[in-house]
Amino acid sequence: MNTRSALLLALLLNAPLCHGAGIYKWVDENGQVHYSQTAPSNTSAEQMQKAPPPADDPDAVRGDLQRQLDALDERRAARDEAFAEEKKREEVASIRKQNCETARKNLANLRQGGEKRYMTPDGEIVRLTDEERARRIEDAKQGIRDNCEE
Repeated sequence: MNTRSALLLALLLNAPLCHGAGIYKWVDENGQVHYSQTAPSNTSAEQMQKAPPPADDPDAVRGDLQRQLDALDERRAARDEAFAEEKKREEVASIRKQNCETARKNLANLRQGGEKRYMTPDGEIVRLTDEERARRIEDAKQGIRDNCEE
């Protein structure tokens, strides 16, 4: 017997057995809550909703409970999926923010006067040509358009 079956069986066995009489709830003068099948005469009581009668077919009850568990599993999966999507959106927003800041810094550096040099991955220092500088300025502007929410 798996865990779900054991849970279903426990729920069925613990269902109230009294279906004919009403159940009343009231609070006494000391603040203590009471439950009874008869309404008290000296204070007002709330009539509780009756439990449904037991099903004639245990397989039908089991099927209903299984459908409820399946619906719960679907809601949980949808919630987990929504959480994962939100986390991914937050990560993308963080990366875009970093890219925005980098593009703005690059553009500011490239617009400053003077000779621009950079180091290649091989460690070689190379001077930027005017064409390369103009291309990098356009790349930085595109990076700002793509990543900065203005």
